[in-house]
Amino acid sequence: MLYDEIVHALETETTIGQKVFEKEKINGMNAEKIMFEHVQFIKCQIPNSHFDGGEFIDVIFDGCDVSNCSLKNTYFKNCKFLNCKMDGSSFCSASFKSTRMENCCCLYCNYVSTLWENTSAADCNMEQSFFSEAIFKKPIFHNINFTGVDFFKTKLKGIDLSDCIIRNLMVSDTYTELAGVKVNIYQAAELAKLLKVQIV
Repeated sequence: MLYDEIVHALETETTIGQKVFEKEKINGMNAEKIMFEHVQFIKCQIPNSHFDGGEFIDVIFDGCDVSNCSLKNTYFKNCKFLNCKMDGSSFCSASFKSTRMENCCCLYCNYVSTLWENTSAADCNMEQSFFSEAIFKKPIFHNINFTGVDFFKTKLKGIDLSDCIIRNLMVSDTYTELAGVKVNIYQAAELAKLLKVQIV
């Protein structure tokens, strides 16, 4: 059903809207510039697929596998990713507006040059992901594992990471990305190692 809906939408250049897809399986599908609105994906498996340049508005992904997908230059508004597997997916230059991620596994994801506006993430594992040159506008991060994440040229000023894991962050030689970031006292000690500050 999902496959047929996508094929029809691509052929007719129409939006897929007001649909619920449950336990659907597609793999490696090319669905570039596809548009979804008011759609629910429940326990769907759509790995290795291409949605570059697409639009997702009021879309819910619940318990889905969207790992190793390409979602470059994709627009997300009022979306939810709940209990999803997203490992290895590329969201390069995507925009997240008023979107929420909860309890998702996002290892090795590419968020380079993304926009996060009024968007939140909670209880997610984002180890070894790339956030270089991202733009954050009032994001909320709660209990996120940012171990080994690349924040090169991404300003973290004013962002509260005090209950996140921020070990082995990658930033520029000037450390300007860290100016104004909010951390707890233990994280401050961890960042001091990065800055080569000796605490006595």
